[in-house]
Amino acid sequence: MRQKQKRIRSAVRRDQAESYLLTSLVGFAATVIITRVFLELSGYPQIGNDVLHIAHALWGGLLLFVAALLPLALANRWAIWASALLGGVGIGLFIDEVGKFITQANDYFFAPSLSIVYAFFLLTVLIYLAFRRPQRRDPRAAMYRVLEGLKDVLDGDLDVDEAARIEVQLAIAKQSDRSEIASLANAIGDYVQAEKQHLPAAEPGFWQRIVNWAEALGRRPGRRVHRALIAGLLILWLAFVIGYIVTMFVGTNIDSQIVQWRVPLVVIQGVVGGLMIVGAIAWLSKKENLGLAFGIAGFLLSLVALQLLYFYLSQFAAITATLLQLAFLQVLLAYRRWYLSDDTGVVGSRVND
Repeated sequence: MRQKQKRIRSAVRRDQAESYLLTSLVGFAATVIITRVFLELSGYPQIGNDVLHIAHALWGGLLLFVAALLPLALANRWAIWASALLGGVGIGLFIDEVGKFITQANDYFFAPSLSIVYAFFLLTVLIYLAFRRPQRRDPRAAMYRVLEGLKDVLDGDLDVDEAARIEVQLAIAKQSDRSEIASLANAIGDYVQAEKQHLPAAEPGFWQRIVNWAEALGRRPGRRVHRALIAGLLILWLAFVIGYIVTMFVGTNIDSQIVQWRVPLVVIQGVVGGLMIVGAIAWLSKKENLGLAFGIAGFLLSLVALQLLYFYLSQFAAITATLLQLAFLQVLLAYRRWYLSDDTGVVGSRVND
């Protein structure tokens, strides 16, 4: 008789976990922004009467409840996508009212509330980035991903690209020292190999078509124009930082609350400016990897440290600068992804184009 196997309870990352997390992250951020804009434009209306007030946190709680039920009750892949989106929207509606939960006066406009929301957003981003890291080659985890991918067979949705992804995971699972995993991987591999010739070609979904269109549009001006745009952004942001620091010392119409935080604001901006100076010099010297590294570091520091403070000082007004910096950061990241992914990757490599 086969010896009883030891039960294994270690966690396994779900297939496409990073995509589900990104969906929740986008839903969360978009919901907070849209909710605040709507309330500002509509004069903060309320649903209720003299006794009742149906706060939007309740709708958020309802969506979170539905998001929790979906993967518990349904095995379809679309249920996980729906759970990710509804969960993101639900937590956005819920946490937007954090000021009411932490103050005796139920103050929606409590100054630190948006800083708390932004800090929670940054924490979610860190979790997303952690799940984007490459996974170690684990046969057991690979078989989990294979079985998840086989749901497309049952839904009639398996294409050649999905089959290729399954085969990559099967190759890892076949190396398992557990005979049951290796045997199952071989059996599934034979099935996939036999079915490959009958599978349709992969067709991008709606969101993938939008991503492909955006990338094609971004690549259209070419590398030289993109490089010039980055040079302009680095110089523009450096000029903004210098102007900001000068204004903080010689300006006369500065908000008193900002004056109280002038020292940390100037210090952070000074560090951001220093990173931008090095990045701009390296970039203009055609040391692209080095220039991007310092430019990205500058925007990240500003987004994490400076904007966290500004959400406390300026409340929702800080969202404009945050979105602008996120857009600038994407310009830098897109250049690295499109034009440097085939380079040696050595920091400071030069370009002769």
